[in-house]
Amino acid sequence: MFRRRAVMQSDATPPPRRPLLWPWLVLLLALVIGGLGAAYFITRDDGTSAATSHVPNVVGLRTATAMAQLGQRGYPADVRGRVAEGARLGTVLSQDPVAGTELDRGGTVTITVARGPSTIEVPDVVGLPVAKAFEHLEAAKLRGRSERVFSPQPKGRVVKQAPATGGEAKRGSTVLLSVSQGPRPSSVPAVEGLTEAKAKATIRRLGFRVSVSRVPSSETKGIVVAQAPQSGTPAPKGSPIGISVSTGPSQGSATSPSDVAALPTVPNVVGLAQRQAVARLERAGFRVDSYPARSSRPRGVVVSQQPPGGSRTTAHSLVRIDVSVGPGTRPLVTVPNVVGQDEDAARRTLIEAGFTVRSVDRPATDQSQKDHVLRQRPAAGRSAPAGSQVVIYVARTISPTP
Repeated sequence: MFRRRAVMQSDATPPPRRPLLWPWLVLLLALVIGGLGAAYFITRDDGTSAATSHVPNVVGLRTATAMAQLGQRGYPADVRGRVAEGARLGTVLSQDPVAGTELDRGGTVTITVARGPSTIEVPDVVGLPVAKAFEHLEAAKLRGRSERVFSPQPKGRVVKQAPATGGEAKRGSTVLLSVSQGPRPSSVPAVEGLTEAKAKATIRRLGFRVSVSRVPSSETKGIVVAQAPQSGTPAPKGSPIGISVSTGPSQGSATSPSDVAALPTVPNVVGLAQRQAVARLERAGFRVDSYPARSSRPRGVVVSQQPPGGSRTTAHSLVRIDVSVGPGTRPLVTVPNVVGQDEDAARRTLIEAGFTVRSVDRPATDQSQKDHVLRQRPAAGRSAPAGSQVVIYVARTISPTP
């Protein structure tokens, strides 16, 4: 009886009390209020926002160091010179605003730099075309000297100067300018012996352009038998590489080594003026198209040809020559009218005027038009940079109707 009563008392024990939530809610509310307050003080526009900083102290520093420290804080520097006896040349004497001033990023800080009575501040010419850079130096009573360097910057741009911007130099002294001559040339790949498709892929992957001509050869059809320029030759990216691709054996064609040896030899015209090159190739019995090519060689000089000089190909086949447009800005030239002239005369007229020339065949409407220019592009009277290509459309004999 006693045991039963004890069990009943144990069953009657009240359940545990649930934890109180309000202290946690109060703590959470306090955290939210604190976060909002912090955000207010961080983001309020009182001159201490992320867009605002304090001007560093650059007094006593060298000009280049001072400019670098200001630049790291987002402040461009306006450098001014002042003659200061006994001060180290190029040292910052004062700054405005003074150190510790709150200033929005992008605001200019003027620094006054010590210079001697016979020295002047070197102007900033980095990024300018070299001709404009020399003008700025001459205006500052300085002389300039340039050296060519490889750079991804456009050709003719100043990429470095010594003394540097803000430095001091004596009147009449020389500032050395490093001038971009474009990216470092790549080496022409070796593609002889490759298939046409693989050769093209290799050439284009390295950033070159490709020009294809087809020649009879004892090699298998589609194999590259010659290239120009030769492998290993330095050449700027974007310049053309010509490849001669074998036409392979075909019925009735000259494909044996003895037959190939009997074919006419293509003259080597690289290095000649365009007019001389065309005349030599035409005398050897070949047709010629000329294309403008970017090169540091003088304007009008042949820089490559396809097929290359010394190779053999069928008579009256087409030889492509690439003609340098020369360094610097090209002058504008008026395109002469060659419509109605025979092909050879039209080509000579355009070459003498300073253009490259390509012929395109068009059917003649009557026999009197044969080998004469029907149309040209650009049209006569237009202006185009020297070395540009003029396309002439030449009438050919109409094939008899079967």
